[in-house]
Amino acid sequence: METFRFLLATTFYPPYHLGGDAVHVQYLAEALASRGHEVHVEFSPAAYRLKRRGSPGPMPRDNGVRVHAIPSPLGRAQPVSAHVLGRSGTVTRFHERLSREVRPDVVHLHNISLLGLGVVKRPPGAVMLYTAHDYWARCPRSDLLKFGKEPCVTPSCVTCALVSRRPPQLWRYGSAWRGLPGVDWAIAPSRYMAGAIESSLGCPVVPIPNFAPDPNPEGTVSPPGDYYLFVGVLEPHKGLLEIARAAAGPSGLRVKVVGSGSLARHLADLQRNGAARIELEGWVTRERLTELYRGARALLLPSVWPENAPLVAVEALAMGTPLLTSTRGGLQEVLYGGATGRSFEPNAEALLTSVDAFEREGLPLDLRCGARSAYEANHRTESYIERYIRLVQTRGPAVTSSVGAGVPTPHVSETARAGSSGGFP
Repeated sequence: METFRFLLATTFYPPYHLGGDAVHVQYLAEALASRGHEVHVEFSPAAYRLKRRGSPGPMPRDNGVRVHAIPSPLGRAQPVSAHVLGRSGTVTRFHERLSREVRPDVVHLHNISLLGLGVVKRPPGAVMLYTAHDYWARCPRSDLLKFGKEPCVTPSCVTCALVSRRPPQLWRYGSAWRGLPGVDWAIAPSRYMAGAIESSLGCPVVPIPNFAPDPNPEGTVSPPGDYYLFVGVLEPHKGLLEIARAAAGPSGLRVKVVGSGSLARHLADLQRNGAARIELEGWVTRERLTELYRGARALLLPSVWPENAPLVAVEALAMGTPLLTSTRGGLQEVLYGGATGRSFEPNAEALLTSVDAFEREGLPLDLRCGARSAYEANHRTESYIERYIRLVQTRGPAVTSSVGAGVPTPHVSETARAGSSGGFP
């Protein structure tokens, strides 16, 4: 088997991370290393400290991945400079020195929002990839939410940044930003994301569905318990307030919530006062999370922003857990025509209506085999790595423009479809 030297550049990497983009990088790095590739990851502890206080915990065990923390003699000024000016001298020098030492065959950029454009320079002879975990290539906020509240239809980026209390990104208005020059391929975890960013990049965009290591290799599907589940950052754009309103009514909707964020205190108050049937779990171990996925009637994804392809959806499908998702962004793609779940407008009333229909049709049980089948068909590590290495071996774009060039369309088996009662509403 042909092996390569990889350099993965990312703002965040576990345990210095905030969400699924960093976990994806870890999954990818470990999968490549386990297949004999030499893998290096560079990340910014200073960027994490800009977002969070305190120690994030120990680094992952030695798993063959060589992790390089970017030094920051100026502290949080480093990521702020990268955000505002599009460049940090410390990051650029570190990246260039690491590139000379590693001599990578592949440089893969992930979330580089707080690293700056200094990491975009292609080393001689290397293939360069970029994964769009969010809308950073197009949107200074990275989420396509105008003022952080509503879908952006008519961009006014400087005003939006100021209203959102974020410094404007001056580099976007100069000649330095030309759609990530030097990148051969952009990977989009959803077709929605591919379509949203294609015009902002100067390279082909290839949709490859997200993957997660299989926590359920036996493919066991268990009967559901008596609760619904939310997993993710506890922030308004994830639809937590809609969940809280739905769980506060007479519906009896019981929701276990895993994660942390700015809404944690508000949700804790609701739980303590008995104002909503919400049970906060905080951050949990991988074993506990697997147990929660297995017993959930469905994973709730009521996001008010246009989600890309959250890893939590993939992890739920691996356990045979159906999905109830917002209609925003790429979420409906993981429903596979209704074989794995249903969708609704992201508000409390629509969520309750969707849950009621979900229960009446017996879908918490009936869709479990379909959910597992969809994971096996589309989200296994092996299928992702096969498509990924195919891009690397191409060594440059084989097409001039094409969302989805050379990548099989995600599918679900006929067995899975038999468990579905039709398309989503």
